[in-house]
Amino acid sequence: MKTLKLAEKRHSVREYKHKNLSTKNVDYLNHLLLDKPPISKSSNLEFRFIENGFDLAPQLETVSGYFGKMILAPHYYAIFCEPDDYNLNMVGYVGEWFILNALKEDIGTCWLEVRDSNQLKQILNLDTTKKAVALIAIGYGKKEIQGGKIYAASQSNSLSSLTDLGYPNINSERDQEPKSYRKSITEFVYLKEWGNAPEIEELEARGLHEALFYMRLAPSYGNRQPWYFILSHGHIDLVMEQPEDISPIIQGIDAGIAMFYFEVGLHNSGIRGNWHFEDLVASYEIPSGYKLVGQYRF
Repeated sequence: MKTLKLAEKRHSVREYKHKNLSTKNVDYLNHLLLDKPPISKSSNLEFRFIENGFDLAPQLETVSGYFGKMILAPHYYAIFCEPDDYNLNMVGYVGEWFILNALKEDIGTCWLEVRDSNQLKQILNLDTTKKAVALIAIGYGKKEIQGGKIYAASQSNSLSSLTDLGYPNINSERDQEPKSYRKSITEFVYLKEWGNAPEIEELEARGLHEALFYMRLAPSYGNRQPWYFILSHGHIDLVMEQPEDISPIIQGIDAGIAMFYFEVGLHNSGIRGNWHFEDLVASYEIPSGYKLVGQYRF
């Protein structure tokens, strides 16, 4: 199945069957990590498989979760790295690649924040000098994935018709929790300078409309959709919102997820290139609270 079709089916699983993954599925996931996608320079990511998730989850309540709630799952993958911008981007990039490939075997997943790396390592009895930056819950979801219903009208308890692609079933009364609104393409794409929104016909002429459409499916913490793409000659800049109430770790991971989805969409449209992270210079003014994090060069 093509990666973009997997993106249409992707949703975060919040409730898991009280059943371990089969040995076949665990082997499949571990072999995936031996063949991670190539990246532009070496990174030091570590993925550690956590076997007894249901037993450990109560202890992890204070150090991990999503908006203060720990997700109970039979297993987790803990992700470790040196938390500089590049490595955090690669956590998001590789982690989302891993999640979509897990979906091929109907394995449910969910990104979880790590609030206290040292305590998490102590609870999990893991010896590493690297920082724990994320958990991915892993298991068989209680509800089957209904890919064909992704674009169905919202139910009364759903935040939007696309919530399953981000973080569903969150109480919308709390301001800091996931948004219900999905931006249109022209709300996060600019031509040559900040705020100069192109016409859809311009994006179609450039062959970018499909890749940008699939960006609307990309998950982000709180469904914030914090990415903006600035189209220039020979490259496309990725600018990310940098809110003070979101940790730099989450911001870096969200940027990597955005890079992955956009690159997959471009490749599916026959547009080849690579992400670059060094010597980034914007030829336009970026508003305060935003940061140029990567440049896709053709």
